[in-house]
Amino acid sequence: MKLTVRSAALGAVLAATAVLAAPGSASAADPKDGVVGCSAGKVCLFDGHSLTGSVLQLDAVDHRNIGPAWNDRAGSLWNRTDKHVCVWTDENFRGENWIIEPGKTQELFFAYDNSVTSIEVHYGFGCGG
Repeated sequence: MKLTVRSAALGAVLAATAVLAAPGSASAADPKDGVVGCSAGKVCLFDGHSLTGSVLQLDAVDHRNIGPAWNDRAGSLWNRTDKHVCVWTDENFRGENWIIEPGKTQELFFAYDNSVTSIEVHYGFGCGG
């Protein structure tokens, strides 16, 4: 009988451990885990909000025009560089702009939702300089 009680106690402990470990799958959606398809050192545009949907990974250099396939398409952005990123609503770094700091994500709402055309990447804060 003692063996059965021990087995039951051990089973309860293992079951509790499994329940506590299960939430680990929820953290897999955390963009910092790198599971959303954005490599370190890249500027990534997503066509959905909250870093969802298709992704365009860009090198950490200036892009005067991101091209017809992604022009006015991005809904969110992840700056995985060590530089500041400025997104612009028009080509050649013109129009309205928004700064995304190194390592940060940004939802593109209002005037910036589906309106990114050029991207400026540089050290230091500010756009157009």
